[in-house]
Amino acid sequence: MANHQQIKTQFESLETLQSIQKQVHQMLTQGLAATGLSMREWEILAYLEQHEQASASELADAFKVTRTLISRNTWELIQDGLIQPQINQTDRRIVRLSLTINGQETIQQVTRQVQANLQAFNQNCELTILTKQLTRLKRQLMSLNN
Repeated sequence: MANHQQIKTQFESLETLQSIQKQVHQMLTQGLAATGLSMREWEILAYLEQHEQASASELADAFKVTRTLISRNTWELIQDGLIQPQINQTDRRIVRLSLTINGQETIQQVTRQVQANLQAFNQNCELTILTKQLTRLKRQLMSLNN
């Protein structure tokens, strides 16, 4: 059974992780602001870039959300010309989604913007704070393993 100090260190590690997650989310959100994409829409585009294609069910499983929510997000992306549906000829219920050329260009644009934001964060010392938090987390995890 873990002693009091180990439990305290575990909670501190969790708090540090949550802080890091918040900062990373903020950097991505600022990068997305100019594109008009939501965080979920960006995640879908990034997933499709990595996996080439996926069904709405696969996306829902990957992001642990309902298929209805994914369908809403993918419909917006289809309307914006960023992804395209490919209907299976033998079973029309099966629809695979993939990026369009415009979707690929959007990913490149957002990536450049996020990189620019990282440079701005670095200049504002926020990346330094993030690095310190990661170092602290590493120390906390090492103390748990000892």
